[in-house]
Amino acid sequence: MTTLADNVLALGSCIAGIGILTTGLLALLFRHPHAPRWTRPEVVAMLLCVPVTATIGFGLGYTGYGLSQLVDGAGDPRELLVLAAVAIVLALLWRGLRIRQRLKEYAAATSHSAQSALPETEPSPRGPGGHAPAAGLSGTSG
Repeated sequence: MTTLADNVLALGSCIAGIGILTTGLLALLFRHPHAPRWTRPEVVAMLLCVPVTATIGFGLGYTGYGLSQLVDGAGDPRELLVLAAVAIVLALLWRGLRIRQRLKEYAAATSHSAQSALPETEPSPRGPGGHAPAAGLSGTSG
């Protein structure tokens, strides 16, 4: 019978994969141009990031511990198949959900809407730093 201590690498890679996928899905939720109203405050994003980060850290910790056991000869080499399977499934889900492409589209949509919300004004005659140029200091001699 196998126990938790025998499958640390497999368990850790599954937990880390779930955490990474959750991160991508939360990024889609928060970056969506028409995201729900409850996602607007930054504190909500920070509160949701804590358990997701803990999940990824917990999973990577188990994965690292399982790899160290494998190097010491105490682990089962078949657990590497689970690690590879999790990486492949995660990559396929990431591409299938088009997370990267959607995030780029959301960024373009939000930047376009933010630019259209700004009033069009003519540039002010002020110099750098918002100060008017001093009289007689135009940079030419004579």
